[in-house]
Amino acid sequence: MLLERASRVFKEQRIESYTTDVLLTRVSMLLRQTYVLVGFQTPDENDLAIITAKLTSDLFESYRYLTCGEVSLCFELGAKGEYGEFMGLNMRTFTRWLKAYKTSDFRYRLVVDREQKRQAALPPVSEAYNREREEQMLQNAFRHYRAGYPIDQLLPARVYRILQDRGLIADSPADKRSAMRQFERWKPSGMLPMDEETRLHFVKTKAMTALLKRYFDKLIAADVHKLPL
Repeated sequence: MLLERASRVFKEQRIESYTTDVLLTRVSMLLRQTYVLVGFQTPDENDLAIITAKLTSDLFESYRYLTCGEVSLCFELGAKGEYGEFMGLNMRTFTRWLKAYKTSDFRYRLVVDREQKRQAALPPVSEAYNREREEQMLQNAFRHYRAGYPIDQLLPARVYRILQDRGLIADSPADKRSAMRQFERWKPSGMLPMDEETRLHFVKTKAMTALLKRYFDKLIAADVHKLPL
């Protein structure tokens, strides 16, 4: 399954540990694979070399903490339409996919799982400290949304669940069913395969994102500048 695969690639060698030559080779292979997946014609060797070099440079500079397996998974999800529609495969598209992946609720769960295992032998952090960090994350999400950040880059599913658990969002079962119906026919773009369990995971995430956006928009319309935590 998707989460099992993600857990495996998350443990692989990080990009920062690769030599330039090795990473160039990996990126070139990934790009060829991505063009095939979406059914686009692979650029000629000169153009492909330019894209490969630029993407490799960006990975070293901005995404060195990712693994090559994560980048491959990111591009596969992007090709399936998880990060929205795209007009072509170019640096703008690849950069948008990488930014969406690194801030996704999906990757956040992987990071949390890793950190929980790392912290297992350490003294527990106080509940008050955890709550303070959580409230800071929630306020940052709302502040960034007010500033114009795309809501799908603000861990919307996680933020929605926490606000719901705290009683700040109290959507009725009918509201949730209505949100689910908006996306019930969602499928990845193109003819790329996706199992039903994974598809439903994305449908639920999109529904929670829509409900969170509605809640944030109501607060903004009421000229609220901070979440009432």
